[in-house]
Amino acid sequence: MASIRNGSAVLTRTVASVVAIISVVAATCAANAQSGTQACTLSGGNYLNSVTNPPPADRQEIMDLLHRYNWALDEGSLVQLDPLFTDDASYELCNSLLLQQEKRNGKQQVLTYLDSLKLELRDSKGGTRHIESNTLLNVAGVDNVEGKSTVLVTIQFSGIETPTLDYTGKLASTFTRETDPTTNAARWKIKSLILVTDGPKIVLRAR
Repeated sequence: MASIRNGSAVLTRTVASVVAIISVVAATCAANAQSGTQACTLSGGNYLNSVTNPPPADRQEIMDLLHRYNWALDEGSLVQLDPLFTDDASYELCNSLLLQQEKRNGKQQVLTYLDSLKLELRDSKGGTRHIESNTLLNVAGVDNVEGKSTVLVTIQFSGIETPTLDYTGKLASTFTRETDPTTNAARWKIKSLILVTDGPKIVLRAR
């Protein structure tokens, strides 16, 4: 009888633990739904084992585009960022749980969002340094290239000597080639950026 009672007690505790776990998961899902959090639209690229490189001239122009973007975030303004994006560009911020934290559609929304982050840093007298590396580019179609990069961002505050690590993460990007109607010249531009940070919690400081 004692072993039956012990077994029953263990079963009761196990059921209670399962119920508690389900409750936590349900509460987390409810909180995510309430805050508007949804799944990141990042899709896994299968081109890692079979990369189709853009022609050298296109690759150089796209890499320069990425570098100009990072330098503009560190030193520039909307004026420097504006020519880098297509009119229908999108920007998405996700955490390491692949939950979407921010989403902007259209160039004006993207630029306004990025500029608001820069203003916040100016108020705190901080300056950023965006470091991008390990960039892999793959031809995704006619006049379309997809890429992914490792990013590391630090913030230098005026009151301290050593910069503070803001975040590390992955930047998934897509680029498209458009013809400028005024010059009739084809130029690569950023069509979408999806930043996935390596941590589950995102502090609004720099992107």
